[in-house]
Amino acid sequence: MASGDADVRREVGPTRRLRVAFVADTLHAPIGGGVTSGARVVERLRRYHDVQVIGADAPGEGDVRLPGFVIPVHAMKAMHFVMARPVRKELDKAIAEADVVHLQFPFWLSFAALSAARRANKPVVAGFHVQPENALHNVGIWLPVINDVVYRLWVDHLYSHAACVVCPSPFAERKLRSYGLAAKTAIISNGIPDDITPNGPNAREPEHEGSFVIVTLGRLASEKRQSVVIEAVRRSRNARKIKLVVAGTGPLEAQLKDLAKTLPNGAEVGFLPRERLLQLLRSADLFVHASEVELEGIAVMEAIGSGLPVIVADAPESAAKDFALDDDFRFPAGNVRKLAQRIDALIEAPDLLRAARTRYLERAPAFDFGECAKQLAMVYDDVVRAAHPKTSNGSR
Repeated sequence: MASGDADVRREVGPTRRLRVAFVADTLHAPIGGGVTSGARVVERLRRYHDVQVIGADAPGEGDVRLPGFVIPVHAMKAMHFVMARPVRKELDKAIAEADVVHLQFPFWLSFAALSAARRANKPVVAGFHVQPENALHNVGIWLPVINDVVYRLWVDHLYSHAACVVCPSPFAERKLRSYGLAAKTAIISNGIPDDITPNGPNAREPEHEGSFVIVTLGRLASEKRQSVVIEAVRRSRNARKIKLVVAGTGPLEAQLKDLAKTLPNGAEVGFLPRERLLQLLRSADLFVHASEVELEGIAVMEAIGSGLPVIVADAPESAAKDFALDDDFRFPAGNVRKLAQRIDALIEAPDLLRAARTRYLERAPAFDFGECAKQLAMVYDDVVRAAHPKTSNGSR
């Protein structure tokens, strides 16, 4: 082991370097938390372990690139999510050489990789990053009974066969348990990435000077409910002083741009380069998150880590509501009138808003990305030791 590896080993605790097969259909589409988190965690895990990505856009030398396809539905094509077609020979070879298999998404590729891992007697760690609602709402299916069927399929035929299921929040763990999950779980946040810094309000862009700037961030899709934010701004009695930025990409971009034309100042809607997004998070006045489907809420955490106060929807299928400081920063999901009232109350109470910056920043260290990645690395070590106790070296 090189000296650099020894330094990493001291950082994460006594653990041997493992070979990890990281199975993820795609890691490079700017479409949501599971993809974004996967790409970040692979990069960080390579400090601790030898990680081989298996997927449709696996980019690195030594990774396994499989044939990809896009489901021929407008919403799925607009989100640029590429599904991977499993190739048994490739999966069997890569997984046979791994110490542990990580499944990032509950799709066809992961089911095939689970079968390969069982044939090779390799332990599996499965991440819970997708709710059925994420996929079904985007193809126009809003039936709870269908959500239940998909949950039971995933729990019975995928997650229950993992040595450990990694859940990003207590809400996510409770959700799987409610559908009968009996497997071991670990609650590990997706974390606030390293490029999020609490530098306080930055200098504003010229067009934002003198305005109250509201940002909302996320995939432009039905369950994220950006339309609720736009309509609430339109109804605000302070609408003429608000500049709204709706950052993201997705199938509803054109529709949201049309809706934004009803605002006194319009709104900026669409993809933002990362550097500009970071600057906005540091210089804006308020972050509003109306999403009704969240296993954690990476966008909310990025706002908190930037010191930006957040208002979140109180939705039964969202963990993000737990980030709200109190009822001043929470509104009933989908309730445009209440959201407009919350926005107006904060615009008209600048002292409360300034105090909220400090209170939110105090929460950020609990979601340090490096610590979260370290916890995942230790999960790998634990499941490998449990699977092969006679051949595992060292102890913790």
